[in-house]
Order: sequence, then structure tokens, then C-alpha cells
Amino acid sequence: MSGTTWSPAPRKRAGLMLLALLATTVPAAAKPSDVGDGGVPSFYRWSGALPNEAGVVLAEELLPDEFSVATAGKAVRILYTARDGITDKGVVPVSAALFLPRGAPPEGGWPVMAWAHGTTGIADICAPSARPRGERDSRYIASWLDAGFAVVASDYQGLGTPGIHPYSNYRASSYSLLDSARAIIGGRYGAANAVVLVGQSQGAGTVVAAAGYAPSYAPDLQVRGVVATGAPNLSREAIESGLASSATDVMVTGAYAMIGYELTRTHADLDADAVFTEQGREIEAMVGSACLPDLMKAAAARNLDPSKAFRPGMLKRLWDTDVDLRSFPTLDLAPPVFFGIGAADTAALPMTTLALVNDLCSRGNVVEAHIYRDKDHSGVVNAAAPDAIVFAKAVLEGRPLAATCKP
Repeated sequence: MSGTTWSPAPRKRAGLMLLALLATTVPAAAKPSDVGDGGVPSFYRWSGALPNEAGVVLAEELLPDEFSVATAGKAVRILYTARDGITDKGVVPVSAALFLPRGAPPEGGWPVMAWAHGTTGIADICAPSARPRGERDSRYIASWLDAGFAVVASDYQGLGTPGIHPYSNYRASSYSLLDSARAIIGGRYGAANAVVLVGQSQGAGTVVAAAGYAPSYAPDLQVRGVVATGAPNLSREAIESGLASSATDVMVTGAYAMIGYELTRTHADLDADAVFTEQGREIEAMVGSACLPDLMKAAAARNLDPSKAFRPGMLKRLWDTDVDLRSFPTLDLAPPVFFGIGAADTAALPMTTLALVNDLCSRGNVVEAHIYRDKDHSGVVNAAAPDAIVFAKAVLEGRPLAATCKP
């Protein structure tokens, strides 16, 4: 059941924001005969020269049938260039899956749904385009295809492709997402410069962040709307509040280990032995080759919460490192935003997402918020799909929205 009724959330930031990143059930990996270095096909290892421009397709290959989704007329992997979100200069190759509807594109091209996935892991084998899609995401993407959208699903920088995956760096995932849309627009794929950014969990944080980066980073891209389900509140205040409440939660140790792994490899002044305890190093050693579910299981088997995995003071130091890249760049967004909120969500707690809605509304953004009774963090995705697609078509066509708040 959905609705658009909403009341301002209290300022209390209940629960842990990072739990909202633990969202994607990782499907089975590709068959061993199909993989090369890093557990992914050689396709992900680009060896040619790179153009200076972001948003350029470098290579394409058909996706295996079991990696596609129902109703797709075409399903391919692409490698494309995206701005390096770690250094904020130059480009890197990034992988994505691209799904096109059946039939010929309409006049002007298919509108683009740029899909931002939830947390899978840091290891290359966790790249969504290198694995069969899970049932939830397959259903969801198929719904958008049936509605006439081309769907491009970035893996994000360094996930599948060489280099570290900057898991907690929302600038990097935002650049990867925006450049994936840039890459497919035009005659090659029949996609129009009419883009809706759509994400779940970690990806929901990414689409809100990307909407903030887009006016300065990708002014050529016509971002018409944003759809976020299971959205974490990544405002600076919420992150700092959530940090204090998470130190004894075993379920988030794997995600924190990924952040420690990432930052100790991108910052010379952070040494893994100084950051992690001896027990924590056992989990950290798995990060480069295992996906999040296995990291969570390993932490649970050891009853290893963050307070035991990190040396005193180091968890706070990690959060203070690159905190601007881990939080939203702005809450003043040009496109309208749709939130799908599961009333039974225990990862992105409804009150924290409503607090974000409240903040966006208070700043004059156009927001449409739907609450789905009895839906948890994963269940809200497909429950929200019909309303999200109605919203997306309305913003593309310039029709009025069922807005929860507007200027």
C-alpha cells in the first residue's frame, strides 16, 4: 500500500545510516570458465589508449543470456570512460550493463533510466554486470524497459575494472552514474538526452548526490528526475549521529571493513595495521576477494563488531577522512525527487529517510514521498516501481506531480 501523505520527521537521527548501504543480495558469480584476472572476464581489462573525454563508449559485448532481464530487446556490457572520482581529474574505464527495450526507439529516442545499484562489495567479482541479476533487480529493470526506458546500470569506478573501488566515495559513484548516461545518449543506442537517475540503498544515496553534482559536472545532461528507494540520509549531521550508535553492531562490520580497506589504499597516512585490530585484519584481508554477504558472515562468526575490529579512535578518523565525499554535496537539487520508503525497513530507517525529506522540503525542493506499508528494505523496490514510473513519465512530459512538498 502506498500513499503520498507525509508529516515532518523529528530531528532525532535514529539508527545507523550505513546499514542502508547493505542492500544488494549478491547473485552467483560467473562460471569459472568465463573469468580471467580478478574473477571477471578479460573484457573488463581495457588495454587501449583512453580518450580525454568522459562518457565515451570504449567497448561492447553481448551479455550472457542468464545475465539479461526479461523483456530486454538487447542486453550488452559496455566499457566507457568516467571521470576519476578519487583524484577528480582524468578518466578511467568503468563497466556497465545496458538494456534496451524491444522494437525501434521512438522519435527522439528512448528516455534513459540510469540505475545505481546497492552495495555488493569491493572485489571485482562483485560487479553486477559480471554476474546474473538477482530476481528483485531483474523484475525492477524489466518494469522500466516495459515502460519504454533504456536502462544503463553502472558498476561504478573500480568495481570489475582495474583500480580500487572507492565504495564510500559518492563523488566517484556519481561521476560513474552520470557518465554512463552520457555514454549511451545518441544514435548508437537510440537513447535520448532525457535522464532519470534511479537508485536503491547505496544507489539511492548516489542518485541524490549525483543530482547535486550534475549541474556543475554534467551541465550537458538533462537530468529530469530522481528516484530513490531505501534511501540513506547522508547529510553530514546524520552520518556523525549514526557513527556513534554503530560501534557495537556486528552487522555493519563488513561494510566498515570495506571503508577501511578503501581508505588505507587511497591515503598514504592511513596504515592498515594502525587502523585495524588483529581480528579486524582477518576481515580486511577478505575484502579484496569476497563480496559483502561473505564479509558479514565472517564478522558474525567471530562476533566481531566495529569496536573490536578497529583500534581506538580509528573508526572516527576514517569517517573524518574524505567526509565531504561520503556525504551529499548539496541539498539544493534542480530535479524533482521521488522517495519510496518501506515502513518495515530496518536498514534505511523510515524516520531517517523522512528527516531527509523534511530537509529537502525545507530548502524548497520538489519532493514526492510514498510510504509502503509492510515493505522492508528490499521489498520496497518493486512495490514502488509503478508509482516511480508514473513520476518519471510525469517529469519527462512536464505534467504536474503528486508532490509532497514544492516551492
